[in-house]
Amino acid sequence: MIKRTEIPQWKIDEVQKLVDLYKQYKTIAIVKIAGINDKQIQDVRKKLRGKAVIKMSKKSLQTRAIEIFKQESKKTNLDEIIKNIPPQSSVVYTNMDIFDLKRVFIQNKWMVPAKPDEITPVDIWVPEGDTGLPTGQVISELNMTLKLPTRIQNDTIWIRENTRTHKAGDLVTIKQASVLKKLGVNPLESLINIHFAWSDGEVIPEEVLYLDIVAFQKDVLSAYMNARTIALELGVVDDDTLEPLIQRAHKGAIALLFELPIFEESMLEDYICKAETNANVLHANIFGSAVSATSASSTSQEESKSEDPEKDDNEESVGIGGLFG
Repeated sequence: MIKRTEIPQWKIDEVQKLVDLYKQYKTIAIVKIAGINDKQIQDVRKKLRGKAVIKMSKKSLQTRAIEIFKQESKKTNLDEIIKNIPPQSSVVYTNMDIFDLKRVFIQNKWMVPAKPDEITPVDIWVPEGDTGLPTGQVISELNMTLKLPTRIQNDTIWIRENTRTHKAGDLVTIKQASVLKKLGVNPLESLINIHFAWSDGEVIPEEVLYLDIVAFQKDVLSAYMNARTIALELGVVDDDTLEPLIQRAHKGAIALLFELPIFEESMLEDYICKAETNANVLHANIFGSAVSATSASSTSQEESKSEDPEKDDNEESVGIGGLFG
């Protein structure tokens, strides 16, 4: 006979607390806490006090609580929460907008020391200036371990200039990490990330939560312009294409009218402009340069004056003589 295993009372109580949280709050966020400093989590808890509850429970207990809540509430997509609870995670229960919650986490970003015996994802720089460290054996660690340019001033060690000790992708050894920590260099960002969110039945994946809005807007604009161009080529009429299609039709009608052997009085200026353009093209083809109607007219007048200089002189003398009767 198989002996029935009694479920510990604390597990029953814990599941009931979780069920109550699911009933109380409409938004559930799964956050990654691996590598996050406990103090940082406590600071976030203080900032979210009265707005959200951060709960760390075993996945088996969370699963049981979700199953009970699903039966009672008939909410959709609750199984997605179970699928998206990774190891070393925590569940946040809140009625806040999920993007406001994300903003709180981003604002609570910490800068932390480089991790020993791990690849650094960023360049590591040691700034110039006073390290505050006394002279002694430490200076050899700075020179030998990190190859830092140092000097002694006022009985403390100074870094002569900003120095990059590691490039992104370099390994930070245990000794190097120790010396960087002594210098107070904290190159890495520690940020609580939302891995998955569920809001009153709606699933919000991480890629949507952390979408690059500026790049997304550019992609949408580019897609709109491409679709509009295709619509214009196909002659699709809607609110966005109506005006440019009318403009295109108007230009086509004008071009056609120029080809027809008829005269439209309202287009007199257009005819003149067209004739001048054709004349310039013809002149350029023959003489290698265009000439405007205004310059041609001026040239004709100047040539007319230069052809009969005596006539100009006579006219001028007659005019002067007339002044004296």
